[in-house]
Amino acid sequence: MKKNLVIFMLAMLIFLSGIAPEASAASMVNPIQTYTYTEMTRDIKALAKKYPDLIQYRSLGKSPYGREIWAVKLGKGDATVFYNASHHAREWLGTNIVMEMIDQYSSSYASKKKFDGYDVRALLNDVSIWFVPMVNPDGVTLQQQGVSAFPKSVQSKLIKMNKGSRNFKHWKANGQGIDLNRQYPAGWNLLSKRISGPASQNYNGKKPLETIETKLMYDFTYFVDPEATISYHTSGRILYWHYRTKKENYSRDYTMAKAIGSMTGYRLVAPSNSASGGGYKDWFVSSFGRPGFTPELSYHVGETNVPVSMISEEWRRNKKVGLYVANEGRKLWEKKIKKVNMPITTFDSINLYDRPGAAYKTIAVFKPQKVTVIAVKGNYFRLNTASGKKWIPQDHYLKGSYNVIDLVKKPKSLLLKEKTQLYSLPATSKKYAKTLPAGEAKAIKEAGNWYGVQTKYGLKWIPKSKTADFNPKTVSLEKTTEADTAVYILPLDSNNSTVTIPKETAISITKEWNSWQYVSSPAYKGWIKK
Repeated sequence: MKKNLVIFMLAMLIFLSGIAPEASAASMVNPIQTYTYTEMTRDIKALAKKYPDLIQYRSLGKSPYGREIWAVKLGKGDATVFYNASHHAREWLGTNIVMEMIDQYSSSYASKKKFDGYDVRALLNDVSIWFVPMVNPDGVTLQQQGVSAFPKSVQSKLIKMNKGSRNFKHWKANGQGIDLNRQYPAGWNLLSKRISGPASQNYNGKKPLETIETKLMYDFTYFVDPEATISYHTSGRILYWHYRTKKENYSRDYTMAKAIGSMTGYRLVAPSNSASGGGYKDWFVSSFGRPGFTPELSYHVGETNVPVSMISEEWRRNKKVGLYVANEGRKLWEKKIKKVNMPITTFDSINLYDRPGAAYKTIAVFKPQKVTVIAVKGNYFRLNTASGKKWIPQDHYLKGSYNVIDLVKKPKSLLLKEKTQLYSLPATSKKYAKTLPAGEAKAIKEAGNWYGVQTKYGLKWIPKSKTADFNPKTVSLEKTTEADTAVYILPLDSNNSTVTIPKETAISITKEWNSWQYVSSPAYKGWIKK
């Protein structure tokens, strides 16, 4: 027992020697251990609680045995990259590495300290790194803890898949005996069919994306829309970076692969046109046409997990890979958007978006104001906001700066002199397909020669020239008509009279406005001329 404790303490000292003092002091993740699904879940929640403005997490769904497949977002930027680990059960060392990335990068961000030369704060303000630290929680749990972690009703089935053995240290598949990294569509039909049914490793399944785990990864990758991906595996200290890569992308991907190889000391695997496929990286590279990398951590250990004693060395080799790929992802993203410097004025409260696209709508609201658009992509504008770089749809805005006065707390009473055309914005080019009848209205906005009025169609705009300020004075008068007197619904000459008060009728006057008086008597209600 004492000997094991000494070995553990030495491993921790070696690991911490490779971490900046300020980072190790703030460390929340202990990667020098057999890192379980339960510990990972606890750490994800603790990190999100410590850095609520920087880290978010969500469940993509549950594994076949009910374990959450967690996704973690680190960063505030609209550029995205995506790192995952533990597609294969015995290769859980990758989970240790990516969880340590989340821990150390967030600590550097909060302390405003550089990490191996990278300005983490500036980088993570521009980039969001998405992680799925454990793609295969059932398989990892089975490999680490054996069948005791599973319902008794399936234990004999799992042992049978494991060729009758209760030792699962070589287990690679998910809890259903399917190899998750042989489940993606690219080249799936070219994979060997030597293993014909559920097994500890290398069974492709009956069809691509048959498993819950890979279907969730497939869908989530489309949501993240990353500029680059890393899929961590073990072992061999080699780097896969190519899968039938298009000629126009070869130089870009090779340059990045060389840089990662230089950082890690991993050998680049030579491209092969006969590569079969089925892996996550294979699918991503072929479907998205973007850089995807599969580093194989550690020296070759055969069909088992990498020993805990190797974690500190593999962290040393990989600790800045995540930041390098994020920085390259930022460059690739910035090439896809058009930079502008365009003042606009928005006239409606609008939800902010993390990225240009309906799927990225947030609950944060951008109030009407003058603002400068810094980039354009599709039908979206990019803005600098208090929450960082965000996007809004190209809707309810005008180019230029307009002074918009908010009258909501004290609406302005108006009288529409005639049927009035509505406008979606305060500009003659922005006609709306409806009108307002002559009558009273309340202005809640004012912009130049326009009023914004609340209608059943929402906030719409009308020209001031079509209105008159309408503030009748309250009076209390009794009089007798001197002649037959026409009664109008509105105090407008254009408003047709519908009723006539006979001569010498006693009436009560309760309001006056300009040359008009309002009659409020039991038999007559409406406006008459003085």
